[in-house]
Parts: sequence; C-alpha cells; structure tokens
Amino acid sequence: MYSWMLKGKMRGKLSQEIQEIGTTNAKLKKAGYPETPLTTAELCDVLGVDGIITSNYSLSKPISEGAAVAVALVSGVWGSTNEVDASLSISDCDNNKLIWNYDHKFSGSIGSSPSRLVEGLMKKASKKMPYMK
Repeated sequence: MYSWMLKGKMRGKLSQEIQEIGTTNAKLKKAGYPETPLTTAELCDVLGVDGIITSNYSLSKPISEGAAVAVALVSGVWGSTNEVDASLSISDCDNNKLIWNYDHKFSGSIGSSPSRLVEGLMKKASKKMPYMK
C-alpha cells in the first residue's frame, strides 16, 4: 500500500504527503500498538497526521493450478487459482469521520500471482480514491 502511494506521489498523481513507514511504526510501537488497541482518533493523535489510510488484505488460493487445468479440461471453465479480498478506508482526523471506503474481490486464473492481483486492485481502487489525480 505504501509503495503504491509513494509511486503515485512521485508521479504527481497524489496530492497529499505520506508519512514514512519507519516513522509510523516507531510512533505506533511507542504507543504500545498492536498490544494496546487504538481508535481512529487515538491513531490520529499518536501519528500526528491529517488522515489515516487503513487496509485489510486477504490472499487465498482456492485451487491449485493443476486442479484448475483439470477443471478446465473437464468443464471448459477456468477455475480461480488466486484470490485477493481487500478493504481500503480513509478517515479524516479533523472530523473523525470515514470519508472513503473500497471493498473489492479480485480473482485470477492460471499464471496469476497474488502480487499481480494486488497491483490490479490498487490500480482500480486508486481511480476512485480521494487525493489521487
């Protein structure tokens, strides 16, 4: 997520600054996170930022590529060999409000990889994301 946002920033497609991962992790560790759960408002205070981007990715491999080939030979339909479920959200720290949410599931067949699926997902999500040109 960070590398995708950083690429967008370097290309002039992202209008906001992005806090470095090292800085974010150090501040979170100092606050006792993840052992101490934090609300969005508390995260905003701890990190000293205007907004919080949260993400949750779930990668799965429903069937192997060999099984997908077998299914395709028998039924003529290619099965999904990789899936990624993603939920992305942006919260505004000033108003303590969720301002954007994106939930989507991508599937790929033979030759796909989880990293390619996440890349495709981020391409699609960034077109709808606030602050992206």
